Amino acid sequence: MALGFMRRHRRWLFVFLWLVIGAFVLTFNIPAFQEAGSPGETVAEVGGRPITLGEFQRAYLRQRQQMQRLYGDQLDPAMLARLGLDEQVLSSLVEQRLVRLEAERLGLSVDDDALARSIEASPMFQQNGRFVGGQEIKRLLDLQGISVREFEDSYREQLLAERLESLVTDGVAVSQGEAEREFRRRTEQVRAEYALVSADKYAPEIGVTDAEVKAAYDSRREEFRVPEKRVVSYLLVDAAALRARAAVTDAEIGAYYQARRDELTEPEQACTSHILVKVKATPEAAEGHPEEEARRLAQQALAQVKAGADFADIARKVSEDAGSASAGGDLGCSPRGRMVPEFDNAAFSLDPGQVSDLVRTGFGFHVIRLDSRKEETVPALAQVKEGIRQTLVAQKASALVADKVQAISRALAGGRRLEDVGRIEGLAVQKSAPFARGERPPVLDSPLLVARAFELERGEVASEPLAVGAGQAFVGLPEIQPAKLPELAEVQDKVKAALVEERAMERAREAAAALRARAGREGLEKAAAALGAVRKETPSLVGRGQPLGDLGTSRGLEEAAFTLPEKAVSEPVRAPGGYAVLRVLERKPFDPAAFESQKDQIAHELKQQKRGQLFRAYLSKARERYTIERRPDALQRVLG
Repeated sequence: MALGFMRRHRRWLFVFLWLVIGAFVLTFNIPAFQEAGSPGETVAEVGGRPITLGEFQRAYLRQRQQMQRLYGDQLDPAMLARLGLDEQVLSSLVEQRLVRLEAERLGLSVDDDALARSIEASPMFQQNGRFVGGQEIKRLLDLQGISVREFEDSYREQLLAERLESLVTDGVAVSQGEAEREFRRRTEQVRAEYALVSADKYAPEIGVTDAEVKAAYDSRREEFRVPEKRVVSYLLVDAAALRARAAVTDAEIGAYYQARRDELTEPEQACTSHILVKVKATPEAAEGHPEEEARRLAQQALAQVKAGADFADIARKVSEDAGSASAGGDLGCSPRGRMVPEFDNAAFSLDPGQVSDLVRTGFGFHVIRLDSRKEETVPALAQVKEGIRQTLVAQKASALVADKVQAISRALAGGRRLEDVGRIEGLAVQKSAPFARGERPPVLDSPLLVARAFELERGEVASEPLAVGAGQAFVGLPEIQPAKLPELAEVQDKVKAALVEERAMERAREAAAALRARAGREGLEKAAAALGAVRKETPSLVGRGQPLGDLGTSRGLEEAAFTLPEKAVSEPVRAPGGYAVLRVLERKPFDPAAFESQKDQIAHELKQQKRGQLFRAYLSKARERYTIERRPDALQRVLG
């Protein structure tokens, strides 16, 4: 086994080890969902391979903690629902199963010797050019309650995925032309002035006859073809409606308060003001001072405060913290851990009114005053009662949704009709308006639901719920409207509008050409004003792919802006709503020398990007080879 190989070595690279173990710690040291079912229960199957409740729990909790670090107190059940965390986690686990199945189909594997060789050769496992060993990893794994088998399996899965991706994407290449285009996209910039001639001003002047409409329709019928549309019938489990049924008593609120007093405790807080003198992050940095100069300036401020000067006045004059200087250095109140450790340690060691000596942090030198201290307190029930009520209502509503979704899902999976299930559950079967691919019908505003509707056969009902804005929907497909060439009467207004738009745009192009000719003589501002347009300017240098002021982005606009000689006026360029004329005022051009020094790195980055895109497309195609079955009832229990 790989462990036997590792045991022959004595030292270990701690940085990598803690990165590896960190993922396990998040999985094993967070409390599990309570009463959510057996960890071995199946929440989904991919090609007959189960994804267990335990796996989902660990992955979900790990991802939730990462989001908690990102969003902090903003992360609540409503945000988790909006972010679709459950779907993200389950999709990731499904993808892992697909990788494993495809690797097996193609005869790929990672045996113990290959695993050991990979560990030995990995730069992450090297120190001073030598493999660093495995005794310490075993000890640390034991401390965290993680088995060597789990560690090895995780590493093996990673290698297997790398081998599959390598097999699929080894033919990917990046040409020098592609690297140069990417370099130009990253580095070339222009600042331009422009004027837009809008087509809207000409549209009311344009008349179109019935004969012209018919002629346009006869010559361009395919342009007006109506795509295939589908009509779904659906049962909607409305979360808001169920929330109204989730009554919460004062006794329940009191019990919640007593059970969670520790969670509701407001920690000790230090209310501080400070004076900051910044230190340059690098010698070339524009902000801050050299170390010794910053120390001297901060020491002078401290001396003035200790001599009796008003702290707030000194902060307004000296402090380089833009967020607090105007308020006399006031930072408000914060618990331990909110500030950097050096600041926290100093602030919590002071008595109210006391001023610190100089405190060095990564920002620079601080002079800190403790204005007051808030002791740890447990808020009175009256203060948190409404918040607890909303939490309990959300929990009860979630449980009601989960119960109803589970009951409907089981009934539909058992072959019951949508109408029968709706009658039993007290829900009305509703019918959508016809919609095409890519459209979003009212109520069912969900790309996933629209995509699912186009996977169903006529008469088929999906037993799994789909998230929509109002809650969860179960859909069936009673009607398919095939694509068709419409009669003129059906699209007459559409054809007429297209003709009016085309002619208005042509008038705008002609006016823009006249504007360009005049701009060459008088300048763009005068020329634009004479023709009822407005001369505008990009607020700063803009790069390729970025909006060109309020003209937005388009291939034509970008091509004109980045190929036009400086100070020259462009030909009319098609833009959203009309035609634009522009002139480049300033340019940051292509730098051949810089490209030569960076092209290999850019080519490497592009290759990785292309490989990732190809591998994702491969896995998407692989989904067609395997049956993917989800168990929404089990998933709802773990999330409810």
